[in-house]
Amino acid sequence: KEKSGLDDVYNFKTFPKSMILLFQMSTSAGWDGVLDGIINEEDCEQPNPEMGSPGDCGSSTVGIAFLLSYLVISFLIVINMYIAVILENYSQATEDVQEGLTDDDYDMYYEIWQQFDPDGTQYIRYDQLSEFLDVLEPPLQIHKPNKYKIVSMDIPICKGDLMFCVDILDALTKDFFARKGNPIEETGELAEVAPGRPDEVGYEP
Repeated sequence: KEKSGLDDVYNFKTFPKSMILLFQMSTSAGWDGVLDGIINEEDCEQPNPEMGSPGDCGSSTVGIAFLLSYLVISFLIVINMYIAVILENYSQATEDVQEGLTDDDYDMYYEIWQQFDPDGTQYIRYDQLSEFLDVLEPPLQIHKPNKYKIVSMDIPICKGDLMFCVDILDALTKDFFARKGNPIEETGELAEVAPGRPDEVGYEP
């Protein structure tokens, strides 16, 4: 019987209307009115088999069992979805902070370096540095305009306005960890992926 939360729009008479009503209750809205309509055992039309009328009386036992089960299950699903989203965002944020540079990042650096230093001298000119940092891929990339950023990185300039490969990589690694909130003074991990600084006289930062 249409009563309280059950009316000509929100009811269980058709499948679409049932889905609308169940969706409404999944947000904890109007479930008390629906329960009142379902358990209505008074002021209703009793079933009349002779007339073929199913009646419109409710059942308190069935109504309470149905609503209680539905609300508990739907609330658990919604709460679990909230928790899953929160945990996913927290996990992603933690990974972003703790994530370090990988071998692929260093390989990318040397692949692009070869384009600027095809002869393998391990040096590029200072005026090439801005373009080089701009064409690197994340997470080492520093987009243009980057002149002030280059100055703040304090990269040694060698004789003849040349920049040494490892000095630039060392500065980029420090900048990466500084952006992640974990500034470091020494980048010992470079020893495994980068050649040592040359001992020849030409290297004079």
